[in-house]
Amino acid sequence: MKFSTFTRTALAGVAALMICGSAAADTWRVATEGTFPPFEFYNSQTGEVQGFEVDLVKAMAQKMGKDLKLETLGFDAIIPGILSGTLDTGAAGFSITPERGKRVLFSIPFYKSGLTIVVPKGSTGIADFKDLEGKRISVQLGTTSMTYAKQIKGAKVSTFNSAGDAILNMLAGNADAVINDKPVTDYILAQNKNLAAQTMHLKPIATADLFAMVMAKDNTKLKGEIDKALKDLKADGTFNKLHEKWFGVPADPELP
Repeated sequence: MKFSTFTRTALAGVAALMICGSAAADTWRVATEGTFPPFEFYNSQTGEVQGFEVDLVKAMAQKMGKDLKLETLGFDAIIPGILSGTLDTGAAGFSITPERGKRVLFSIPFYKSGLTIVVPKGSTGIADFKDLEGKRISVQLGTTSMTYAKQIKGAKVSTFNSAGDAILNMLAGNADAVINDKPVTDYILAQNKNLAAQTMHLKPIATADLFAMVMAKDNTKLKGEIDKALKDLKADGTFNKLHEKWFGVPADPELP
């Protein structure tokens, strides 16, 4: 069958659009951040972002048959990026909260965390969360730690771009305590003996947070793909291997 020049041009344009659309559908645009070890943080030698969630989304992309486009943003810029349509997914230690649930859709949870307190070595005035009333508290910006701290009666809350900076602010005498996610604090102190020697990581845990990935509220198709990938990685043992690599212990048998 022969076609006119106009028809051939039109068909070529349609084909190009179909190819572009297919390429876009096969690309998974994920944002993480670089200050939440061991979930995601910068390698001091290479400058590349690494961590549990970084390895996890790479493995998930393979299961999903998608080309992963991973970028690093400030934590509080990720959800706006999803809402604007420039990102598909946020993978940055997002706790499942009712407030976030008004703006984004959550994947199935894959990690259970909780908030703990760090105080300077030798501190005697703070032993539990009830002792934080009226105190100066440092937290990481945009996290559940910040939300929790701001609900404490009389607390003066300072925010920082990383939990490490929040701890340094406290050790400089500008705060009485730091509230942060337990696994992140454990990792920071394990990797930095100097900080560990100057601080006490208290045992009480305030909350039982579930971590999930986030996406646009109407993107139920992507949620289905993400949830399936997480379950498949759990089933084939990959999830547990990554968990042991970054946390040193087996994954919760009930998650994801």
